Amino acid sequence: MHRTALLFSAICFILAAAASYTFSSRAVDFIENQTEAQVQTALLAAGQNWATIRPDGLQVNLTGLAPDEASRFRALDIIGEVIDSGRIHDRTTVLQSSGIVVPRFTLEVLRNQDRISLIGLIPEHQGRDDILTRAQQIAGEGTVTDMLESAEHDIPKGWKTNLAFGLESLEQLPLSKISITAERVKVIAVTTSHDEQERIEKLLQQTKPDNTQLVLEITAPRPVITPFRMRVNITDGVADMSSCSADTRNTKQRILRAMAKLGVSDKVSCAIGLGVPTTDWAEAVVMGIEALAELGGGSLSFTDSDIALIATDETTQGRFDAVVGHLENNLPELFSLHAVLPPKVLVDGNTAEAEAPEFTATRSPEGLVQLRGRVQNSRSKNSITAFAGALFGRSVVHNQTRIDVDLPDGWPTRVLAGLEGLAALHHGSVIVRPDQVIIRGTGATPEINAEISRLFAVRIGGKGNYQIDVKFDENLVEISGNIDSPECERQIKAVLTEQQIVFAPSSTTIEARSQGVLDAIAEIIHDCPDTRFEIEGHTDSQGSEQLNKNLSQARAEAVVDALLGRRIPVSGYVAKGYGEELPIADNNTEDGRARNRRIAFRLLKTEDDTDG
Repeated sequence: MHRTALLFSAICFILAAAASYTFSSRAVDFIENQTEAQVQTALLAAGQNWATIRPDGLQVNLTGLAPDEASRFRALDIIGEVIDSGRIHDRTTVLQSSGIVVPRFTLEVLRNQDRISLIGLIPEHQGRDDILTRAQQIAGEGTVTDMLESAEHDIPKGWKTNLAFGLESLEQLPLSKISITAERVKVIAVTTSHDEQERIEKLLQQTKPDNTQLVLEITAPRPVITPFRMRVNITDGVADMSSCSADTRNTKQRILRAMAKLGVSDKVSCAIGLGVPTTDWAEAVVMGIEALAELGGGSLSFTDSDIALIATDETTQGRFDAVVGHLENNLPELFSLHAVLPPKVLVDGNTAEAEAPEFTATRSPEGLVQLRGRVQNSRSKNSITAFAGALFGRSVVHNQTRIDVDLPDGWPTRVLAGLEGLAALHHGSVIVRPDQVIIRGTGATPEINAEISRLFAVRIGGKGNYQIDVKFDENLVEISGNIDSPECERQIKAVLTEQQIVFAPSSTTIEARSQGVLDAIAEIIHDCPDTRFEIEGHTDSQGSEQLNKNLSQARAEAVVDALLGRRIPVSGYVAKGYGEELPIADNNTEDGRARNRRIAFRLLKTEDDTDG
């Protein structure tokens, strides 16, 4: 029984040893195969098909008949870029030729703190001792490994200059690999910080010899920053940035350029690191800096996506609402803004009452509508935007309001009534306050005052809580029926033949250059106000049929909105998208496709026309 146990143990030991040997052999074979494939591919790609690679464990034997000495060193350089140069055993034979082969001198310097390795072929008369001495000075108490070879040949132009520059660069870079030839110096290095990276890159570019090609691949590790912070103060007109974070060098430069406009030197620090809350960090920070500058003072703080903007007590309520509203409406997604206007401190040490909140809407003589001030919540804001778009046209309304949850009851009703009153004016303004609504402007009908009074009495009610200051301008009275409907259609077609209404690519946004076309069409329609049109949208044949139909429909509706914004009564108009159904030119040419992308006006027959 004892012998059987011993025999069983021996068999297990032999099987384990065999398995271990098999696994190790396969691992070595795998490493050798991988190395051979990588090196052979690099040699073939460089045209060095004479060279043969024979891996031996971690060592690589280079064999073959090199056509010349330069080819041999070229092959060694290529292999050295794939694996560590210390693993290469050169067993090549150089083909003797009657011609004199000019060797390619190259020096590769590897530095890891106080350890330096020198590899390559240098001129015999360049002075190996000088190179070793300089390397030892840089290494200090460390070690210098000499793997240099030399050749008897003239020193090529540029070699001495590049050698001196390369060794000077080595002194600045404790973790680096510097490759030197007569034509170029390539520096691969790692620095401790992005500031150090910028300093080194700037230094090397400034000290580079004139005819030297300098290749820089300098990197710096990015620390994790959490949270991302940014803080700016403006006190008595003087700006100061006490904290700054950036995810890239480009982000840092954008922030510093924004600060430079405030008079802050570009030498201020801005840490670069990982952990940015959103890719829109730079855009949001720059917007915040510009808002603070517009307020004229206060503080701005970012903590990841949370923003705190505190104005000075000298800031007026109107300016504060306008600036904060613009910022709030344009910030990228994920960012949340908390804005504070401190109460003004009076001479006696008390604080003044906060200014009453306001909502203001203005309509210019050209039809542009601006909404500013405060609304109660996001739902109310969306409702006001939609209502104003229906009254004036979506394309001319710009909503820069901000949310204030502490507004009094009935605020949305008063705002909507004010907008409806403004729509009755040719141009003017309306101001909504907790205790009153004020409307001022000019209208085109003699009864404009009475119209708005009736409107406010129904919509707002009460006595003395609205103020109307509007005037009638007889020059704005529209003269109707100057031209008949067919003539109206003919004149509009003539305008569109001269210049089409153009949209941004794949968009329903009418480009600025087409606003004049719309103005001309609106002037014609003013002379035939009872005429009704179908506004047709057409596209070329590129894209899917359904997509083109949807796009043409939306563009036709955008034209209706634009006419509404020019005070055209469009209630009887029809917008219809035909997509690619009705081409007027060849869709196989660019010119033909451009002609097919069009808006057309088609006269709609009325009952009177049918009876006639």
